Amino acid sequence: MPSFIDVSHPIEAGMPTYPGLPVPEVKVFFDYEESRTRYGGLSEFYIASLHLCGNTGTYVDAPLHRFRGGADLAALPLASLAHLPAVVVRQSGQSAIGPDAFRGLDLTGKAVIVETGWSAHWRTPRYFEPNPHLTRDACLLLRDQGVKLVGIDSVNIDSMTDLSRPAHTTLLGAGIPICEHMTNLAALPEQGGYLHAVPIPWVGGATFPVRAYVMV
Repeated sequence: MPSFIDVSHPIEAGMPTYPGLPVPEVKVFFDYEESRTRYGGLSEFYIASLHLCGNTGTYVDAPLHRFRGGADLAALPLASLAHLPAVVVRQSGQSAIGPDAFRGLDLTGKAVIVETGWSAHWRTPRYFEPNPHLTRDACLLLRDQGVKLVGIDSVNIDSMTDLSRPAHTTLLGAGIPICEHMTNLAALPEQGGYLHAVPIPWVGGATFPVRAYVMV
């Protein structure tokens, strides 16, 4: 039997994910007590809505996030999001992660998941401090190797101080989805797992949370 390792953060009302972006809000349409009159006292239900920015929790970026006219979430093929053979690259303690971290690895057709250890700071002020990230040259190598998806457990795959966003530009420009704010990556094997990180098929959507997991 396979095991399933969750690599996504739970989403809670009021939870910040990125500086300056709105936090999620929950609105309850009716709770169990209120619903009983609707169902003649024979059953009860809880119905609520979640209002959130697409960049909330653990989420996937589509090319539209970076490029006008790029593919939206609905246009991303499932083959680039689901049941992807995963390669975990451990880079805890590193800041600017360059191409040397990926040389010599078989990456073609794989989801490359970069463990930096930064998720240990999730929901603390330090999480938003200068972050571990991939360099442009690293992303060029990943693009040229034909990876399917790139994930990271950091606040951003780019340096938050580099406003040109070279990692987003290189990967999304090649149609490679990005999964940010992952967690629990130390629990993953370096090889042999399969990543699933599928957002809703939002027409016109650029980013959206996922329940990302690795099946081993």
